[in-house]
This record gives sequence, structure tokens and C-alpha cells, in this order.
Amino acid sequence: MEQYIAESGNVPPGNAPGEKKWQTRRVRRARPEIKLTPGKGIEDLTCSVEDLVDRVVKDNKVVAFIKGTRTKPECGFSYQVLTLLNKSQVDYEVVNVLDEVHNPGVRDAVKNYSQWPTIPQVFVDGELIGGADIVTEMDDKGELVNVLTAATAKS
Repeated sequence: MEQYIAESGNVPPGNAPGEKKWQTRRVRRARPEIKLTPGKGIEDLTCSVEDLVDRVVKDNKVVAFIKGTRTKPECGFSYQVLTLLNKSQVDYEVVNVLDEVHNPGVRDAVKNYSQWPTIPQVFVDGELIGGADIVTEMDDKGELVNVLTAATAKS
């Protein structure tokens, strides 16, 4: 900057006092993951874990069952799915299947519910669209953003 000022006699564009163009923006906090129970244990549930999974899938337009959290996925496939969902810029929910305190038994329950053997799993409008491989394939074909946008646009 000093060299620029010495050569031109002016402050470089965007560096003048009061310049608003280069202001830092506050980073929005990530939404928390869905917790299916208050964390007291599976014995305190008044319904089955499968019923809780069904309710989450049906009550949310887009929901991803992943290993880890939005901000800290714990496997590469979950990271891949979150990256694609974030890229689409639609609202979505996340359930951490590894959280045995708040989501006891969800990892197996969601596999039984969907009849799909792997995690992550992405549901749109109450239906499984697939895991990381299928979501990636849909993105490559340009289909993912259309499916997600159509689902979130419905009231």
C-alpha cells in the first residue's frame, strides 16, 4: 500500500476511510441439528425410534441423516452431501445418526425405514432420494438443485 501511495499520491481504491465496499460481514450461525429426544435415554420414549424418523422425514421438506453435524461431518460421504446441499442454497435439516444421547438408535432405524443400507441418506418431500453417490450424480446432471428448489418452494 505504501508503494502505491508513493507512486500515485492516493490511497488505493477500497482502502479510504469510511469505505463500505470491503466491510467484513458477520458469519451466520449454522442451524442446529434435529435432536429426536431430550437426551434422557431410549427408555423414556413414548413411541418407537422408527416413528420419530418417520415424523422427521414427513415434517421436513429436505432432511439429511448424516454422520456428524452440519459444521463437523464425521465422514467424507456426509461432508460431500452437506457440500452439495449448501451449494444448492436451500433450507434443509440435519440429523446426526452418531448422537446416541439425543438420537439413540437412529442410525439403524433410518436404514430400516428407508431400506437403504448406508448413511448419509437424503429425503425430499418425504421420500428417499439417495445417499452420497446418487446425490452427487443428480448434482452432476443438474437435477439436484431443481428437485430441492421445487420441494422447498411448496407451502
